[in-house]
Amino acid sequence: MKKAHLFFTSLFLGILLVFPLKAEKTKQALRAYAKGDYEKVEDVLIKSMAQDSLNPATEYVWALLYSTDSYAKYHLDTAHFFIQSACKHIKLQNEDHLDELDDADLSENDLRNRKITIDSMAFAHATTVHEVGAYNHFISRYQDAAEYDQAVATRNHLVYLAVEAEHTWQSYQDFIEKYPDAIEVEKAKIQYDRLVYEDKAKYGKVAELEKFLSDEPNTPYRHAIEYKIFEDYIGELNSDRLVDFLRKYKNDALTRKALNVLYYLDGFDFSSLTGEIKVSRQYTDSLSQLAWFNAQPLVVTQRHGKYEFLTLTGKPFLNKSYQNIDESYRCGNVQEDLLVVESEGVRQLINKKGAVIYEGFSGSVLPLGNGLLAVEEDGKFGVVHKSGFRLLEAEYENLKLLNGSLLAYEEKGKIGLMTTTGRSYVKPKYDSIYTKGQFWIFEKGGLFGVSNLENIQSAKDKSFVLDLPFEEVEWINDHYVIGFEEETEVLINTQLEVITPPVTKRINTKNETWVIELADGYTTFDPELGQLSSNVYQGVLQNTEWLGLTRNGKWFVYNKNIYDEPIIGVDSLKLLGEDIAIVFRGKSGMAIFPNKKVVDIVEDQYLKSIGPKVQTDTHFLVIKKDGENVLYKDGVEQFRLTCDELGYISDSAFFIKKNGEYGAVGLDGRLIMRVRYDAISAAEDEVAPVLFNGKFGAYNFRDRILLRMDYQEKIKPYNHELFIVNEGGVYGLLDRYNTLQVTPAYEQIEYWSDTTFLGLQDGIWQLINMNDGTVVLTDVLYYEFILNNSKEKILLIRKEDGYGVYHSDMGVIIPPVFHDVMNIGNDSMQLYFTETAVPEADMYVVVYYDTFGEKLFSEAYRSEAYDALVCED
Repeated sequence: MKKAHLFFTSLFLGILLVFPLKAEKTKQALRAYAKGDYEKVEDVLIKSMAQDSLNPATEYVWALLYSTDSYAKYHLDTAHFFIQSACKHIKLQNEDHLDELDDADLSENDLRNRKITIDSMAFAHATTVHEVGAYNHFISRYQDAAEYDQAVATRNHLVYLAVEAEHTWQSYQDFIEKYPDAIEVEKAKIQYDRLVYEDKAKYGKVAELEKFLSDEPNTPYRHAIEYKIFEDYIGELNSDRLVDFLRKYKNDALTRKALNVLYYLDGFDFSSLTGEIKVSRQYTDSLSQLAWFNAQPLVVTQRHGKYEFLTLTGKPFLNKSYQNIDESYRCGNVQEDLLVVESEGVRQLINKKGAVIYEGFSGSVLPLGNGLLAVEEDGKFGVVHKSGFRLLEAEYENLKLLNGSLLAYEEKGKIGLMTTTGRSYVKPKYDSIYTKGQFWIFEKGGLFGVSNLENIQSAKDKSFVLDLPFEEVEWINDHYVIGFEEETEVLINTQLEVITPPVTKRINTKNETWVIELADGYTTFDPELGQLSSNVYQGVLQNTEWLGLTRNGKWFVYNKNIYDEPIIGVDSLKLLGEDIAIVFRGKSGMAIFPNKKVVDIVEDQYLKSIGPKVQTDTHFLVIKKDGENVLYKDGVEQFRLTCDELGYISDSAFFIKKNGEYGAVGLDGRLIMRVRYDAISAAEDEVAPVLFNGKFGAYNFRDRILLRMDYQEKIKPYNHELFIVNEGGVYGLLDRYNTLQVTPAYEQIEYWSDTTFLGLQDGIWQLINMNDGTVVLTDVLYYEFILNNSKEKILLIRKEDGYGVYHSDMGVIIPPVFHDVMNIGNDSMQLYFTETAVPEADMYVVVYYDTFGEKLFSEAYRSEAYDALVCED
């Protein structure tokens, strides 16, 4: 026990001796520091640290020493290290350490203040250097300094200034990624978005723009880029591309524009939009409503010095009046879906719902098609879409939409091609550009070239080069054109491939198989299959039904088409009319009909193809054999007669000629009309005009009745049953049974109906019922048809007292008392504008009547106002 007591007593005494010694050293170090004896300070501190490396008092003095600029080893980072350690270790609350600090007249505040001073000195140094590296050094070492945030902000600002000087989207992107919390990030993002847009998208092609949106989905320029993409998609008015745009982009404003463009493309069906493309019910309802408004024909009137639009029932349409309108509207039946008006001194383009589509233009408005309008301003034209948005500024001398896809535009008298949004495809250097089917024809200096839309699109102005080798171009059909050079012709298809061999002299496209004349012979081309024959022939004969080709002295005879089984081994060939082929093998000959039936013939025999002027499926041939004329129908003998000539009247009647006189026989060869007439013409409705002794008549072959032969003119059909005849210089009506339905007594007869006719007698027109002779309408000095069809007829009539209107069912619906009457409606619904002038009062009284002749309203106008309302046509 005594030994243990002695040990603890010795240990306690030792501790008492050590701590006073430590405290003495801290004071000693501080006294040496105050005297500027930095070597002694170092010596004391080293010894103190050897005894206790975690002594905050010692660390404080080290920090004090290293932060003194007169100290040879002055180093703020080291000072910062020691003061940080001191502040950390003092928090351990070691009683001995606290006693030492207290004995050295130091407190925790002294440590904190020294740290603040050192941090400030370090920050001051960084600000003196004022470089990014200095601030980064401070930021990395003094993260708990009060100036840390200021150092970060200053560092960020210096970096941003350097980025601004470099001013590339890559430098801004790097800044945003490295310093996401910098206050300059917002500005950096703005600059980044702008620069990356300008670099990658501003002038990019549509594929580059679309890739840009994929790479930069949050770009603030998204709408502008989508609009550029939209301009490309809309440029050629291709419905497939517009639908593709709707699928790719969900931009509400552009979606509506795309739908509006689709609506005006001919034949586009909105029901074809399926899948992810949803067309709102509100939009389709709006279109349906607009379509209803557009279908309403309108007329205009004037009230209180302003123009108003009315329906054909006379009711107000837009419930608004206008200072002026397009002059053409005065004539009524306004079918246009957009109207040119003037309101409060401003020219406007409005739709039939009254909405202003465009305003402020000075010139004309011309429809281009597919919903586009050429609007003239100060003598130049731009393009506005009917739904109300502008596509092109008014910068062009002339505009025309070709093939519903590209605009032909004029600059300094020359024509070029561009999209509807102004992207140039062909520079303006041609005298004219026009389309025929799928072909685009270019002309300059009287020479022509041929291209197609695909070729134009692929070139897009930069590389469009076109030879102009032709003196003329002829469009054959949707698949082929012929280019004419000085001595040759060239057949070109829609892929711009030259079909014909070199040195083609002539191309005959009249018949089913085309014949191509070469320098050394002929070949053939099938336009349906697009196949050119590899064979060359020495001669060719062709009509509607037959094609004959000769090679090595032999003919190959085809029925229309080169792929038909040919008749071969033919020594000679002649074609008769448009339907018969005459072939010989040696002295043996055949007449071949389109059905390939044959009739044997001999050399030098008289042959004649007869038939109607219009080609039919029935074919007739006359052959003279042994003094007889033999008639064949489609290869079958019908009859044979001895006569000078046999000819066609109808499919069942034929004229015969003997000694200069004519008669007629049937299909069986039996006589129908005896041979005595001066002439017999082809029949119409089985009635043939006949001339006998200088008088005209007719023969009804259907009923075998000879009509009267007393007339001075060739009879003319009134309808299928009646004929207008002239006897003694006046006209009547004869039926096909030889009965006069109307005795000749009229200076003129015109058709009204099968039972009533218009007859002119003593200068007066009458409407007469031919059944009982009742005069339905009389005293008409002049008439013209307002409507004339099989169901309804309306006449504008003028009698002695003025103009009126007569209706076939309702009679006189507007009394003939007006100075003028005009139908400003249409054929389906009339609206009558009537006028009575009162010269003494300088007044015009206008009365409007509906389609039934019911009075709607009346207005009185001074002459100036009336002139501004009345149609000049």
